[in-house]
Amino acid sequence: MTRLIPALTASVLVIACGVVHGFWTDRWQGQPVETTDAAARMDALPLDIGDWSGSVLEVKQPRAGDVAGTIERRYQNLRTGEEVSVYMVCGRPGPVSIHTPEVCYAASGFVVGTKGRAAIREQGGDFWCADAVKSKAGQETRLRIYWGWNAGKGWTAPDGDPRWTFTTGRHAPVLYKLYVLRDLGASASSGKDDPCQSFLRALLPEMDQSMTAPGS
Repeated sequence: MTRLIPALTASVLVIACGVVHGFWTDRWQGQPVETTDAAARMDALPLDIGDWSGSVLEVKQPRAGDVAGTIERRYQNLRTGEEVSVYMVCGRPGPVSIHTPEVCYAASGFVVGTKGRAAIREQGGDFWCADAVKSKAGQETRLRIYWGWNAGKGWTAPDGDPRWTFTTGRHAPVLYKLYVLRDLGASASSGKDDPCQSFLRALLPEMDQSMTAPGS
């Protein structure tokens, strides 16, 4: 009997961890109507934003990872020629809160550097920022990535595990996750001259308008 106790204890812990993970990722919930409507509103984001002109990129798996909707675009500044890429998903908080760049880019062979917080003060947005480097066959790819979440009260870059922030308590039924990134090439500029920050200052007002539900 004493030999069964450790095995039973381990089984209980595994089941408990599975239950907690299931609640965190909303494994047992279907897509509520709010997320379907949010995905439709997300598609209304303009292609022309200030000095930036966008083009739609094909999304191979628009519903991957139990998200409700995905958009992927490339924007070019018509004055400077600088380009940035945009990737945004929306859906239930569980699936959308996971898979940050430290996970998904690292899985693709990138080494992701230490992240820092970037505040887009003019628009009240708060994002994480990190550089990612991938070396292969003598070639190096260097990216700068900004990312954050929006649960209906502005763009934030929470400390700690975002699953805990967005899936505990009375969280909103819809969560957005946004990536804005660019190929650094030989450049590594930062601060207000960073094209990603310049683009975010133009993007966020347009995005907030397109994401707002009628009557809210």
